[in-house]
Amino acid sequence: MAAAGVIVMPRTLRSARLALRPPVAADAPALFAFAGDPAVTRFLDWATHEDLDDTHALLADIDEGWDAGDDYCWVIEHLADARVIGTVGCQFDAHGAQIGYVLARDYWGLGLATEAAGTVFDTAREIEDVHRFWATCDIDNYASIRVLEHIGMHREGILQRWSERPNLDSSGVPRDVVAYAWVR
Repeated sequence: MAAAGVIVMPRTLRSARLALRPPVAADAPALFAFAGDPAVTRFLDWATHEDLDDTHALLADIDEGWDAGDDYCWVIEHLADARVIGTVGCQFDAHGAQIGYVLARDYWGLGLATEAAGTVFDTAREIEDVHRFWATCDIDNYASIRVLEHIGMHREGILQRWSERPNLDSSGVPRDVVAYAWVR
């Protein structure tokens, strides 16, 4: 842990099939390709991107997180074809670290979300001052539930009416989520 409670995460990470790195402006079209896909964003707590302006705003938010040292987001680059296929993030706060990820539809079912999330999770667990790692996903997002179980998190329960899912329900009523955690 760095001075003043700032967590320092590596700028780049690598796994067997993936390279993880901070996004750059040139990644915007690749990010928009999946962030603008309603099937990909269906269960997410942010709205499907309507245009590249939404994606550029996301990139600005990601830069702020890196600069603040508390919210890290990497693009997931597939080594076989050098394509940006998703993002994976780790956000730190007083309670611990929260893991999240999104993957382009063409790459679903190949274990790549598990590989990316696991790489970030394993790296973050090396920070001894962080004692709790957690994630939530929509109660109907079975693929994400499997990812969290495969990286070693344990189901804690259901948080009722926890998070809005604007791509599922425009009423603004929060949906139930499944909470997963790993505790040191």
